Amino acid sequence: MIDRTFAEVVSACGASPKPKLANPAFGGQPEDRLRRPLEAPVAELAEIGGLAAGAVHLVGETSLADIRTRPDFAITVKQTLVGFIEVKGPGKGADPRHFTVQHDKDQWNKLKSLPNLLYTDGSAFSLWCDGAMVGRIATFDGDLETAGAKLTAPNGLLPLSCGGGHCSGEALG
Repeated sequence: MIDRTFAEVVSACGASPKPKLANPAFGGQPEDRLRRPLEAPVAELAEIGGLAAGAVHLVGETSLADIRTRPDFAITVKQTLVGFIEVKGPGKGADPRHFTVQHDKDQWNKLKSLPNLLYTDGSAFSLWCDGAMVGRIATFDGDLETAGAKLTAPNGLLPLSCGGGHCSGEALG
């Protein structure tokens, strides 16, 4: 069982990407700065939510040939596919219905067919089931780029991160 609390995991999540977000030498896409810092918090939040240690894994850039796209992560629980995470650049938001860039709109039109899809820009999180939002967008309290370890989150984030708000209890696949 994890020794850290929800608040401590969120605080560490805030501290983790800050050096990358502030680094002028970073030349990749803005969302690339968030991918690695998301992996540990997702696993820890899943443990806080009641899953066994090591049960949750994020698999990067999983190709979905039938819809011709690659979400940033596939999520597995005990090696069973249960959902996907799409990471957007900081400040882009977590509601794909409001994206203005054509690439993001086209990608949403492909991804919205998935039954368990978490969208995040590192600060806001939303869960989608077959194109419909489940619950509401959960947003960190504080700016991801500047808050560092002072970052906090509403309790509504925990159900999204550990599957409590998922669309069905069955595995995908």
